[in-house]
Amino acid sequence: MEGKWPWVKAAIALGVLNIIIFFSAHTLGTTTFYAQTTGYITSFFFPNWFSGSVWTQGTCGGDTTLSVGWQWLFVLGLFIGALVANRTSKPRIEKENIPPMWVERFGDNPKLRYTVAFIGGFLLLFGARLAGGCTSSHVISGMSQMAVSGIVFGMAVFASGIPTALLLYRGGKTR
Repeated sequence: MEGKWPWVKAAIALGVLNIIIFFSAHTLGTTTFYAQTTGYITSFFFPNWFSGSVWTQGTCGGDTTLSVGWQWLFVLGLFIGALVANRTSKPRIEKENIPPMWVERFGDNPKLRYTVAFIGGFLLLFGARLAGGCTSSHVISGMSQMAVSGIVFGMAVFASGIPTALLLYRGGKTR
C-alpha cells in the first residue's frame, strides 16, 4: 500500500527516538500516562483515596506527586501524529466498521467487537502495569539495553503472540 513507510526507515526512526530518550535518562513507554491519568481522575473525585495510593507508586520517577510528564505529552503526540498521518496519507485510509476477518471468525456485531477490544485493552494495561512497563518499554528500551526483563518479556510476547495469530488468522487470509 502506498503511504506506508518501509520497515527500514521506521526501524531507524524508532532507534533514533530510543537513543534520544535513553540519553534523557528515560525509557520509551506509555503506561505511566494511564496511571497518571487515573491518578488525576481519582484525586479529583476522591481526594482522600489518593494519598500514597497505588496509582502513583512507580510513576513520575518514583515521586508520589502527580504532574503532566513527558510520557503524558508523548501519548498526546502519538494521537496527534496518527491523526495527521491518517489525514495526509495517500491513498486515504478509510474507516471500516468491522474488518472482514473479524466477521468471518466472530460475526458482525459491532458491540461484541467494542466489548472485546475494551476488555483486551484493559487486560493489556493491567498486565503492563503489573509487569512494570509496557511492550515499548520492555521490548524496545529494555532489549536495546540488554535488560533481562526486556529479553524475557520479548520472548513471552512472541511465545504468546505467534499461537494467537495462528489461531485468529487460520486459513492465511486477513481480508
